[in-house]
Amino acid sequence: MLLFLAGSSGFAQQYLHSGLIEYEVKTNNIKSMPDGEWKDLIKDKIPEFSVNYYNYIFSNDQSICKFSRAADTKANLSMFGKMEDYVWYNNYQANQFTNSVSVDNIYLISGQLQDIRWKIYPTDMRTIAGFSCRKASAILFDSVYVFVYYTDEILTPGGPMGLHGLPGMILGVTIPRLYQSWIATRVELNIPPKEKIAPPTSGKKKTKEALTTSLLELSKSWGKDGSKYVNPLIWRMFM
Repeated sequence: MLLFLAGSSGFAQQYLHSGLIEYEVKTNNIKSMPDGEWKDLIKDKIPEFSVNYYNYIFSNDQSICKFSRAADTKANLSMFGKMEDYVWYNNYQANQFTNSVSVDNIYLISGQLQDIRWKIYPTDMRTIAGFSCRKASAILFDSVYVFVYYTDEILTPGGPMGLHGLPGMILGVTIPRLYQSWIATRVELNIPPKEKIAPPTSGKKKTKEALTTSLLELSKSWGKDGSKYVNPLIWRMFM
């Protein structure tokens, strides 16, 4: 088994296809909420920042990403459901995803992976978890800027959530409009998957389009600020 931790020294290129990546996910909870009644109601009841960890297990062209543990001791209230309930399954060869997401209930959505048009910055490099990574960026949902760092030393063209399509594995993600970042802190390679990589099965089945329509309707019951909250919710669900 090969094990790499954040801050480890250089890595000889071996082109790896399977393993487990732990991502540290940092979110500014206060800034991520649009101004309005809901923010005023709960901002003093939640930590300004939250830190959570997600495991991403991959083998060749398939992956599954799910909540692992929380670093916070204070409850993180949300009107958007629990991020701990989210599961992202991707089949990159088939260009298909199946996600379990949480809003007012647990929903199961499947479909084609989104077509992400990446811009690569060949000279913008950094080291993450011992791997040399190159910067890339994209605009999703017409207005959400995302920049990532990926390594071509791991061949699977994936990353956390539904991010994919680069010539290698994404080890770092920043989403400014969601005030959130994902960074690989532990990478275990060339190990058998610790669990079966398969689509989640728990939840009410809905299409992406049907769930989006339902959310837009649901947001009307959230008061005058409902429209401010629904877009960040949709972005998080379908990122």
